[in-house]
Amino acid sequence: MCSRIRLALALGGGRGAYAALTEGSGPRRSIMEWLLTRRRNPGYVCPTGVELLRDAGEGEWLRERMDDWTMRRAAIVRSVVPEGFEAYARIFHPAGRETDGGVREEVRWSELAELNGKVAHPGMQYHRLLGIDDPWERCDAPGLDPPHEGDLPEAICRALLDVLGEHTRTPGDCVFAVWAGYGSFDERALRGVPQLELPAREYYLYRGGIEQALTFYEWEREVWTPQPPNIWWPEDRSWCVATEIDFMETYVGGDRACIERILAHPSLEALAISPDARIDAHGDEVNG
Repeated sequence: MCSRIRLALALGGGRGAYAALTEGSGPRRSIMEWLLTRRRNPGYVCPTGVELLRDAGEGEWLRERMDDWTMRRAAIVRSVVPEGFEAYARIFHPAGRETDGGVREEVRWSELAELNGKVAHPGMQYHRLLGIDDPWERCDAPGLDPPHEGDLPEAICRALLDVLGEHTRTPGDCVFAVWAGYGSFDERALRGVPQLELPAREYYLYRGGIEQALTFYEWEREVWTPQPPNIWWPEDRSWCVATEIDFMETYVGGDRACIERILAHPSLEALAISPDARIDAHGDEVNG
């Protein structure tokens, strides 16, 4: 175990602490800066403008309509987003690189596939596009920053809001599920708050209007750890967005018109995918 992971565990911060002590997609975060932030703010309970739900029942429908991947030891689309929608989209979080002028630009998975002689398809896996066989090996490539893993990039969230608000009757009433394993929660204040329990994952639930999805990014900047919602849906359940904490992509289930708009959005790299498609690290048989 590397020294930074040991330090993160010693600080009691889990994934959140480790994220704060490493160099990610944002500016480099020093250990001292993270410690000072934690001293001023012992933990967070609820971002401004949303309501912490003290009844996890709002998310029970997910359990009823999601596949238990822990039983089959393989993840499919229905393992992370509920079944029963007309259509599904897989949205690929872009990689990044710095240009000669010092500007960071996005790199789409389809571009990487073309550069490396691979095939872009709905079930492609990032490590396979780089020619890496072992999914547990670090997906490093010279001059390339890997995609966001486990958290929805803010730019993608904004693009989704362009579409999703027009495909629900209840845009003012949405539920946001945030993985309970992030290290910046105030565990004492949240003691006794029910969590939504899905296979191998637990979540705190929040309620707010669809635009409040962006509030979680303000929260992220305050606590220095990535905490946008992992799963969110409107009260009428007309669509559902899911970003699994170990994946570099986001899934959306909805009606056909909604998904077609997502697929056509110029700011998104998205492909239609079957709810039964395998999506874990071993699922890319085309580039295997």
